[in-house]
Amino acid sequence: MILRIDLSAKLALVGLLWVCAFMLPWAYQAFLCVLVITARFAIPQLRPQSERSSKAFSRFLLYSVAVATFVILLNSMLIRGGATMGSILGFSLYEEGLFFGVRTASRLLLLTYAVLLFFVSTPLKELIRFLQQKGLSPSFTLILLLTLHFLDHLPARIHQIFLAQQARGAPVDAGIVSRSRALLSILSPLVLSSIVESIDRGTALELRGFLNRPQDARLITQPTAERNALTIILLAGTIILLLATLSRWLLG
Repeated sequence: MILRIDLSAKLALVGLLWVCAFMLPWAYQAFLCVLVITARFAIPQLRPQSERSSKAFSRFLLYSVAVATFVILLNSMLIRGGATMGSILGFSLYEEGLFFGVRTASRLLLLTYAVLLFFVSTPLKELIRFLQQKGLSPSFTLILLLTLHFLDHLPARIHQIFLAQQARGAPVDAGIVSRSRALLSILSPLVLSSIVESIDRGTALELRGFLNRPQDARLITQPTAERNALTIILLAGTIILLLATLSRWLLG
């Protein structure tokens, strides 16, 4: 039997990784981070659905490594305890702070990688269809759809407003102070235009019968035994890990 990674399995995988981020030691968390990155390239169902998603995932990997390094070094300097592991720019790095920073960084990376892998590999249309199939309220689905659409187009919209302000002579690229002063002139049209577009898009969806759309009978009557096999395995792994951690905590 071939296990298919559908949206149920993806959500179960995210839940399992989140539980691992809080229950497992940092070495296992770091190994799972490597597995998540490898799965992004090796498993077709977990690959980004667009070139923009692929670039965003790659950029986030670079940012996350930089943030993790900063967290580890900062904790190594501030939390004093244990042996001295070395020094950077005259600041000593302590063993206790180093391991605390490694645990914190590995946990944050695993949490964010799990969520990021789900969203970059899941088309928005497929996610909305899945939520409707599971019986989610059409009003809540509409709100979620508009929110995800806003977040998806947020970088491009900010870039357009930035270019428009720059063409009008606003000092949006003349240093940190000038950018801070011009922040309001960028945020105001961003918020107002987003509100207007959300209202127009929501009205258009309502006129097309989005809130009163009947469920697709084909999606409900599809056989789900094979599709849910991986989901059951992942959920079982999550429950076993939770019970094992709870029993170890009670007995220890």
